[in-house]
Amino acid sequence: MLKAVAFDLDDTLLSLNLGAFIAVLAKDYATLLGDIARKNPLAMLAAVGGAMLELNGDDRPESDERTNLACYQDAIERRSGVPLADPVIAEAFTCYEREILPARNDRIIAARPAEGAREAISCVIDRGLKLALLTNPCFTRACVECRMDWADVRDVPFELVTSMENTRRCKPSATYYLDACSELGIEPGELLMVGNDPKRDFPSPDCGIQTAYVGTGAPVRATWSGPMADFAASFDEICERFDERTERGLVALVQDVDARSHRQANV
Repeated sequence: MLKAVAFDLDDTLLSLNLGAFIAVLAKDYATLLGDIARKNPLAMLAAVGGAMLELNGDDRPESDERTNLACYQDAIERRSGVPLADPVIAEAFTCYEREILPARNDRIIAARPAEGAREAISCVIDRGLKLALLTNPCFTRACVECRMDWADVRDVPFELVTSMENTRRCKPSATYYLDACSELGIEPGELLMVGNDPKRDFPSPDCGIQTAYVGTGAPVRATWSGPMADFAASFDEICERFDERTERGLVALVQDVDARSHRQANV
């Protein structure tokens, strides 16, 4: 049974030029690092880009329990020599994200609430379902909140908002999604993920979480596909499809168990 709905942020609840946003963010981070280390900002840009790629690459062993923030800070220090975990330095970056980044939205980034986003959130709340914001946690909480403001969802009562600080893997890692389910107090089969990314918004490997896809195209794995603007009007249909897939999955599981028992009995 559906108990919770989790929304992605970028190009799901928030319409924006994500590439332009990341470029601006990386450039500003590099400038800050350059000022702190008294080094060429271009060299620092390589450090920032490498650290971001390293974090999203998810090459860490399962035994690595560091948060994404700790991994990112370690990568930055290793690549630039700047101890990003130092409280004074960390506060400089938080100040930038809270005071300067919000004003960086321009005609190129073009961040604005996605059509149908508030309606989608309202229909989930009206059903009494748990609500989460599972944005790819390669950004700090302050950076996530900046984009939540742009999306006009800062006031939404999300039970969980993922960021670098409270996660230990990035999308599409099944570990990331299973950790979120644990935080929400639900089983994977009780969560519907809503997102636009055909790679990141489908857990890998599959862990039983279904996805409503609001991006371009219609992935076979999606429980429902369509524009975000149609999500609220289609929510009854989405819930029906969710239940149907859940039932098919349970039937398949029972059949598999029966088949294994039959084979063992004949050995």
